[in-house]
Amino acid sequence: MLKSAIWWTTMACNFKCKYCWEVQAQERGEFKPVPFRPAQDWLEAWNRLRPQLLDITGGEPFVMSDLIDVLIGLEPAIRVAITSNLSHPLLEFVKHVSPERVINVTASFHPMENGTRSHPMNPEIFVGRCLFLQNRGFNVTVNIVAWPEQMYLIPAWAEMFRSHSLRFHVDPYSSIAYYPYEYSEAERRFLEPWIWENRRAGLKGRKPDVPVTVMCSGGVDHINVQPDGSAWRCILERQLGLNPLGNVFDPGFELLQSPLSCAESWQCPACDRDKVMIVTN
Repeated sequence: MLKSAIWWTTMACNFKCKYCWEVQAQERGEFKPVPFRPAQDWLEAWNRLRPQLLDITGGEPFVMSDLIDVLIGLEPAIRVAITSNLSHPLLEFVKHVSPERVINVTASFHPMENGTRSHPMNPEIFVGRCLFLQNRGFNVTVNIVAWPEQMYLIPAWAEMFRSHSLRFHVDPYSSIAYYPYEYSEAERRFLEPWIWENRRAGLKGRKPDVPVTVMCSGGVDHINVQPDGSAWRCILERQLGLNPLGNVFDPGFELLQSPLSCAESWQCPACDRDKVMIVTN
């Protein structure tokens, strides 16, 4: 049974945050956006696979013009989560998508970005849209990446969001990024109170002297699906080109029957780590 799937709708985004691994990769000619498949193709795939949770991310998912058509057409048993920078208007979304279908909207706060002329962004627009969603019944969690050049503003931002009763979450800057950065001891101490326990592994940012090999349920009850439909156990294995599972547009696509080993658990991406079962050998 497929418990969860992370769907990377696109690698395109109207923001160009320097701490985003996708932006960094695209600077090197990698992970470039591909043409969108029609909503009907995705509906056929997802309604056939029926993940209990479809976690929708990008890039920016709302760049996909018919995303709402997919959300409307999903089988009722499929619940969704969405990660967005909230740079696109949300009126059509709240009119057509029930908050009962959506377990959470992760609102990505990117204070270094002002958006574009057609999709501007500032704290007032961002907070306003968070509150709009929240007051329409959606669960909203604001997320920010602890990029070194802005991390010391986290207390002020936390106060801003908490004053509006908005849940606030901090992720360490990704250790799998193309521009590696290792937090100093003082920076780790500063960040620890702001980072949930299940994210603190990302504070270390370096390979252990003796990597631990684990058995992972990725590919068995969880998949990570790219904009072209290719499926992987996790986004890290997509980056490394390991263990491709096939393509969800293939009617004969099947999950693995048993877990495979993994020696990269020290840098397991948080979005996948939340959803897989890990057993240490």
